[in-house]
Amino acid sequence: MQNAKLFLHSAFCILHLRRRPMLEYVIFFFFAAVAVIFALVVVLHRNPVVGALSLVVSFFSLAVMYVLLDAPFLAALQVIVYAGAIMVLFLFVIMLLNLQHMSEPATRPIQQFLGYTASAAFAIGVVYYLVKYAVFTTMPSGIFHTDSTSIGVAIFESYVFPFEMVSILLLAAIVGALLLSGRSSGGQAPSPVQSDLPS
Repeated sequence: MQNAKLFLHSAFCILHLRRRPMLEYVIFFFFAAVAVIFALVVVLHRNPVVGALSLVVSFFSLAVMYVLLDAPFLAALQVIVYAGAIMVLFLFVIMLLNLQHMSEPATRPIQQFLGYTASAAFAIGVVYYLVKYAVFTTMPSGIFHTDSTSIGVAIFESYVFPFEMVSILLLAAIVGALLLSGRSSGGQAPSPVQSDLPS
């Protein structure tokens, strides 16, 4: 959500305060469409490897958009941290778990209901936050400049709630990874350490 707020603010500035060539508009909206399409592939595709690679493409598209918005620091963080380190870790875990050959157990109706309800509530909360806080009714007074200090102050002062929401999402991802790893090793033989233990 913090990235969405910064993205809207940056886009508003370049569209209303700066005169850019038409080619830059075309490139910007092209990579915006690429980011949205591959983000949908991440959500809708059943193969986790394809989803992870699509997420990498979406991250690179966002990095190009940050460069066009005159935010090279965010673009570098997007490539180095997200498209680099984190996605390499995701791909390593996905290939290590070998999720393609796992059979999905049947889910209970109550689980589906809770999942749909939680997803709908989260989506409504995101839309409400964007409509209430991220829509600009007046034009900014001037071109803004960002560095690591101002970004850190903005995250931990003005955007503490979105930052904590991202922390909760990361915690949910860790729990999901633990559940997947436990499910993948359910029917395997015991490890050498376990076999050496006295019964």
